[in-house]
Amino acid sequence: MSATGRAAVLRDFGQDFTVETFPRPRADAGGLVVEIETATVCGSDVHAWKGQLSLDVSLPMILGHEMAGRIVEIGDGADVDSVGQPLEIGDRVVWAHASCGRCHECTVEQTPVLCSNRYIGYLNDCSVPPHFTGTFAEYGVVRPDAGRVRIPDGVDSAWASAGSCALRTVVKALDLAGSVDRDDTVVVQGAGPLGLFATALLSLADPRRLVVVGGPQDRLDLAAEWGATHTVLVDPSADPAGRIDEVMSITGRGASVAFELAGAPGVVGEGVRMMARNGRYVVLGTLGGAPQPVDVATIVTRGLRVTGSMSGAIGDYHRAMLALDRYQDRFDWDRMLGSTYDLDTLGDAMEAMVAMTEIKPIVRPAGR
Repeated sequence: MSATGRAAVLRDFGQDFTVETFPRPRADAGGLVVEIETATVCGSDVHAWKGQLSLDVSLPMILGHEMAGRIVEIGDGADVDSVGQPLEIGDRVVWAHASCGRCHECTVEQTPVLCSNRYIGYLNDCSVPPHFTGTFAEYGVVRPDAGRVRIPDGVDSAWASAGSCALRTVVKALDLAGSVDRDDTVVVQGAGPLGLFATALLSLADPRRLVVVGGPQDRLDLAAEWGATHTVLVDPSADPAGRIDEVMSITGRGASVAFELAGAPGVVGEGVRMMARNGRYVVLGTLGGAPQPVDVATIVTRGLRVTGSMSGAIGDYHRAMLALDRYQDRFDWDRMLGSTYDLDTLGDAMEAMVAMTEIKPIVRPAGR
């Protein structure tokens, strides 16, 4: 095993990456070192690349937080994952950001994803050990305080990587939304990874209508393959009132349940206007950008319940992996995946996300 590893380093926002070499990390007690087999690009990586995240970041950074890593070193006491499955050298894992475990949110509220002291690896300075803070790198470090889950043997590493962020986030949001059944009319705003995974899981509940609002058209076509009963194409140059009217025409009285998964300017204001009276609206796609205007009177007069959903805990990672495995014959998960890049061409993967020519680019840090 090499004594060093390569990583794509971001030194200036919006600029190209430099591929740099660092000493190979070692596993602390309770931690793991993995060789990154596959990473995928998330919209949050693109926002971080551009300096647009509403979170504290420290340059230089190694971006990337979606991954499937193969264990190459196990620290003392780390031979079992967070749900009790044994771990051995060579097993593949996904892992979570690390919460502090000592704040009000972690202990009293039991919501570690809302921990204000949460360690989010890829947003930290990679110039100091252990260097491998993000997953656009040949190695990854699973901290002792980070949850980790073994990937089922039947789950492709690229699926697991995509599922380690978008799908586990959707799993959490669907829990917060409450039950969805055959009498519900559901609206999904967004046809990216979040929206497509949500469409797939929501279709399992067989709602009366499942409307996906987004674009481009090829993504809506995939949403229809995965269970959407209706789709509404978003034309960014058009008046939003037109697509709100289209949704209301399809649904009759609006959405009884809706999910904001687009993160686009003005999308929450639109979503509120698409809701039926007494509807449930879960907002999770917007992590930055300018403040959005929302008609609060509509929330009040329609008796809407608006809930914010942030990320997912390690149990949600586990359930995401199980869903990928269980439903792989029903949903062709490969349809979401894009081209394969290496560390030297990571900038091209980012540009593909910006141009929306790919849903989920794949990065193979070792180039294979």
